[in-house]
Amino acid sequence: MPQEGTMVEQVINRKELLTRLDDDVELLQELIELFLEDYPDLISEIESAIESQDAETLRRSAHTLKGSVGNFCAEAAFKTAAQLEQCGAAADFQTAVAQLPTLVSEMAQVQEALQKLAREYSAS
Repeated sequence: MPQEGTMVEQVINRKELLTRLDDDVELLQELIELFLEDYPDLISEIESAIESQDAETLRRSAHTLKGSVGNFCAEAAFKTAAQLEQCGAAADFQTAVAQLPTLVSEMAQVQEALQKLAREYSAS
């Protein structure tokens, strides 16, 4: 099994993240906690917007999620959220439906990486 740090680095740019936070691990812990509480609602909003073909809600929710994962330097999830934001702007629900499983998968990886990162810093 790969070392926890390795998995984190595959999903999150830890160096960039810590640089952005001036190495404030306490702030990082708080941000992780807030994100983990809030992001499932954004995923639900995106899913509902695609299902109901609500382009503006899709655009707005994907934009919010993009900003959130961008704060954690999670590039793959950021790019997929940006693609879904564009789908909302263009009312392109066919592409949105195709991208949704990728986003859900990437967000699960972000969640796992952030949980490991939080455990790592709480142990030190």
